[in-house]
Amino acid sequence: MNNLVCPHCRGTVPRGASVCRGCQAEIEYGAPSFAFLVAIIVSVVLGFKTSGAVPERLSFLGWVVGIGCFIAANVLMGKVFGNRVNFKRIYRTK
Repeated sequence: MNNLVCPHCRGTVPRGASVCRGCQAEIEYGAPSFAFLVAIIVSVVLGFKTSGAVPERLSFLGWVVGIGCFIAANVLMGKVFGNRVNFKRIYRTK
């Protein structure tokens, strides 16, 4: 098992942990949460544009394009952000 080094306290943290033992920084793995929001918006827009370009009886094509785009975006995010580790710590001043 790999150990990670916390950028805040320089302590070692086992991979898979959710909090650093030294400074209590939260650890986030994978794609950032805003990436899923972007994927949803792009999928909806592409699906809407596709459904508007075809006759009424073929509007299901927009749904197919939108869902396909969302699935493709999730697969791409898994490949791009697969090894991403982010340490989040809030510094409070007195």
